[in-house]
Parts: sequence; structure tokens; C-alpha cells
Amino acid sequence: MARPDGSNRATPRWPLRLALALSLASALALQTGDGEAVAKPAKGKRAADDAGDALPVSSIKPGMKGYAVTVFSGTGTDRFEIEVIDTIDNYLPHQDAVLFRANDPRLEHSGIVGGMSGSPIYIEGKLVGALSYGWRFNKDPVGALTPISNMLEVGALPYRPDVLPHPAAGGARKGAAAWADAMLGLRTDPLPPRRRPQELDPAEGLVPLTVPLSVSGLGNGATRMLVDSFGLQPVRGGGAGGRAEDTAKAATPKTWKPGDSVSVVLVRGDSSVAGNGTVTWVGPKGDRLLAFGHSMFNDGPTNVPIADARVHTILNSVERSVKLSSPKTIQGLMYQDRQAAIALRTDLRAPMIPISALIQGPDRDLPPRRYDNQVAVGVNLTPNLVAVVLAEGVDEAARDATEVVVKVKSQLSIETSTGPRDVQLDEEVFFPQGVIGRTLASSRSIALLAAVLDNPFEVGAIRKVSHEVTLDYGAPLESIESLRLRDAQVRAGDVIELELTMRSYKGEERTQVLPLRVPDDAAGEQIQIEIAGGDYVRPYRPLPGDLDDLVTTIASSYPSRALVASIYREHEGLSTKHGLLHELPDSVLETLADQSSTRDAVRFKQLARRVIPTKHIIEGIHTLRVDVLAPESTR
Repeated sequence: MARPDGSNRATPRWPLRLALALSLASALALQTGDGEAVAKPAKGKRAADDAGDALPVSSIKPGMKGYAVTVFSGTGTDRFEIEVIDTIDNYLPHQDAVLFRANDPRLEHSGIVGGMSGSPIYIEGKLVGALSYGWRFNKDPVGALTPISNMLEVGALPYRPDVLPHPAAGGARKGAAAWADAMLGLRTDPLPPRRRPQELDPAEGLVPLTVPLSVSGLGNGATRMLVDSFGLQPVRGGGAGGRAEDTAKAATPKTWKPGDSVSVVLVRGDSSVAGNGTVTWVGPKGDRLLAFGHSMFNDGPTNVPIADARVHTILNSVERSVKLSSPKTIQGLMYQDRQAAIALRTDLRAPMIPISALIQGPDRDLPPRRYDNQVAVGVNLTPNLVAVVLAEGVDEAARDATEVVVKVKSQLSIETSTGPRDVQLDEEVFFPQGVIGRTLASSRSIALLAAVLDNPFEVGAIRKVSHEVTLDYGAPLESIESLRLRDAQVRAGDVIELELTMRSYKGEERTQVLPLRVPDDAAGEQIQIEIAGGDYVRPYRPLPGDLDDLVTTIASSYPSRALVASIYREHEGLSTKHGLLHELPDSVLETLADQSSTRDAVRFKQLARRVIPTKHIIEGIHTLRVDVLAPESTR
């Protein structure tokens, strides 16, 4: 299978936030559908075989008593008693819920705890399901379980390493419109946020327990980015022990049992990010596990590392108590993330992408600091996680609330169907009141990562990402305040003079005269002259025909320290995957541009363009409309 005007200067602006929510949905839906259709005949039988002595929901009655198994501290499991309250039929589609009350003094104080998701519950000595649901702000330790029969159906699904998890892309445009957005730099976000915990309605009722996101090696800003990106609850304080090591370096692999703590590892290295829960069921061979009793991201087929975990303590809260834990050793992977459970395998390993950042702060007396991490692979996971770990290094390097310029040189090693390729991106941005690391999520390097994994052509591979970041104090910024034409008349072929009023960040003004040649064949036309900073303009490129074209399009840019002078003409051209077609008659445009789609998205105005390097970052964009006369010699 093939693999993918002006702005307020008080607000830092990364160059051209690209609209790159590019559609793989139909292709992935077909693949998922085919894969599951093949698996269905065996899935029911296998799930039934795996159920063994499980107690069906139909046999559970109010008042029945049992117990659950989980880790309260350390790595050893412990049990607590429960009593059934009642059964809710079809609480979710084709999934019942069994309400229970925990009869344990520890839970009388804490309530049902986030991180207990997946704790197996037994009645009459038989496995019933996984503790998985609860109420926020609940005064009593009341929760609900997911039946093991629903979880086993998830475990019977196949491992699909060829399919990347593909979350819904919100309101992003698709097809030709999306390409036009990317070409024109429209300000839409390629990384839609998930709902944050504080945005959830307390009156929502019975909801999946919080998946505590164990975080270490990240500051407040980067941690906040995690919340915005994934909607999980961060629990900071894992410490240096939070780094998950690989079993290749460990003495022996873990022998899993129901009730053990398990972590889904998103980042490991100098920083650590991992979601924590509990194992519900262990297969006969010990190489297949089911956990959580609900989804983590509900992304379907996944390929994300897992690790065993140590619980440090339980942090009690009125809203929702959570386990504070740290991942230990990489032990396998999560291969399915579904409504009823996450399915894990311990006989396979998931790839992770090496991410490095060498950051030189504004104080040159201090040596540069290097950050080395690995991040999980996923359409939504990888770009967000790379942005988070990069933002942490930048935030740490310059915490002063003063003018700072950040230069980022990114080197991305990717692989497409044509082979390996290295892409280098240079970006520069000015921050008026200290660095805001979260704006890195809108940089071109992050957009390119998203495009490699999510595009209509193929799923590319990201082999390595490295960043070199330099921060400097100062405000080398000028904005374009006004633009006027010095010439009384403009004739075809003339070199006209444009007078620009430039204002520095401190308010000082200066005048710059910019010569610009009018095209020889523009007589009788009304042209539009545009002067802009390099960050405000994109080179026109053919409509991408494959992933390599798309990567080249995203990598194409003008320097931040440049004035870009453009002359737009009345004639239109068309951007196609075969190239740029210039000066097309209207009849040809109508024929070539499919009227059933957004045909305007691939049209462009004819232009002449000049790029003038500057010493300052240029901000703003101004335009003039001018009538062009015939040359004097032809009158």
C-alpha cells in the first residue's frame, strides 16, 4: 500500500498558518472496512472462546457482591469490595453498564479514582468487566463497569500497522479548496484541539474515568499544550524515573496479570508523557492484554508503545481523584483504541520518532542546551507532541518578558514512495513580550509533519526531526505603515517608484523608495501593486500531484527579513498538478476548472514579483490599484 493585512505587532505571528487538514478519510475508511470485514467471521468465535468463565451481564443482579483489583501504590495489586447497584441496558450502542458501589474506606475518601480504568471486577469468582465509568464531583464511590464481552470483541480485532489513527478534522476544507487554502496561507488550524477537562459539563453524568497523563520534564506552558491537544488530565511530578526504557535494555520482560498498572507512552527521553490505566484481562499466552474499559483517544487502529508503570500515590480531589504514576519499561504496543477498551500486545514493538532540539538562549555566556526525545506515531499525535517538546525547550531558554527573536532551523528526514528525503525549513519570528512557545504549533515545520502523515496521496514516514533554535534579545522589526506611488502616470514598461513609510517597533519612521518595473504588455490594464513582508506572501506553485510535490510546496517560502513587491494583473492562470498555466482565456478557464468543485480555489492572478532582502523582519501588507497607459512611443 502507498503511504502523505497586516497584523497587530503585539501578537506574534508564525509565517502562514497552513490549512493542512488534508483528507485521507475515505482511503482509510475503505482499508479499515475491508480489514474488519475479513476479521468479523473469526472475531465472534474468538471473543467467545476468550471469555472463558466470564459472568454475563444477564446474570448480574442488584445486591450481588464482588471485588475489584488495582494498584494503590507501587507495583503490587490490591483488591477492594464492590456491591452491584443495578444494570443499565444499552448505556452505549450495544454496550450495557453495570452500576456498583465500592465498599472500601480508601475509596470512601477518594471516590472512584482516575487511573483505575480497567481494574478487573469479579463476581462469584468470575470476571465481569472493567471499572471504567464514574461521576465527577460525586460524594459517594459509585461507578460503572464495561462488560468483558464488549472488551473481548476489541481484542479480537487485528493489528493494523498500515493504518494510522485518523481523528476527525473538524471543519477543515477538503479537496481543491484545501489545496487553495494551503497555497494562499489561509489562517485555519491543521491541528484541531480536543475538549479540555475544564470544558466538560459537570452535569454530563456517567462518563469515562479520566486517563491521567503522567508528565515529567515539561513546564507549565508545554503541559498546557498537552491539555489543549489531547483533552486528557495532566498529572505532573513523575520525576527522572518517568523515562520509559526499552525492554531491549531490561533484564526480563514483565509477566502481566489483571490489575497491573499500564502506561500508553507518548513521549520518552528528556521529557515523559504517558497515559495511565489498569490491565483488565490477560490472554492465555500472556501476549495479549485488554485495559481501560473505555477508549483513550478512540482512534481505532493504533501503533503506540506501552509500558508497565509504578503508582506513586493517589492524589485526592473533590472533582476526581487520580493516580500519580510513572512509566517504567517499554513492554509492547497498543494496537486498538475503541469504545469498550484498548487492546495491547506484548510480542510487538511500536516505532517512535527521534526528536532533537539544540537551543541557544539569548545569554551567550550560557552553553546551548540539547533536548533528546522520542514521540509516538499518529496523524494527530506526532505533530502535537513534536510541538510540545520543542515549545518546552524554547520556553525554558528565554523566560524574560522582553523583546525576543526566535530563529528555528528544522531538519526533517522523511520517506515517501520515491525514497528518503531531507527537508530543511528556516523560520524566524519576533515576540514583543517574551517567548510564547505554544505558537510553535503553527510553524511550517509542524504543518509539514502533519502533511506527511495526512494527505490524499500516501502515508509518508517520518524518520527523524531535529531543530536548531537561536534566541536573541532585541526588536529588529519594521512594519509597513503606508504605500504611495511617486509617479503621476504609469506606463507599460516604465520603472516606477514606490514610496514606503516604514515604522520601527520603537515608533521611529523612515522613508524607503522602491523601484519596480511595470510589465511591457500591461498597457490598458488596471494592475494591483502589493508590498508585503516575506511572511505574508507565498510563492505560487503547481497544485501538488503527489506527496513530494506537497512537501516542496510547504517548504517554499520567502524570508521573514524581506520585502516582497508583487504586480497582479487582470489575466488569470490556473494551478494544476501539471504546472502553472498562465494567461488563460475565460473559456479555457471554465473548461479546465471543474465547475462542480471550488474552481476559484485553483485560479491565480498573473503576476510579476521582486524580493528585496532587508535587515529587519517586515510586518504588514499594503496594496495600490493603478491604471497602466500605453508607452509614449506608441501614442
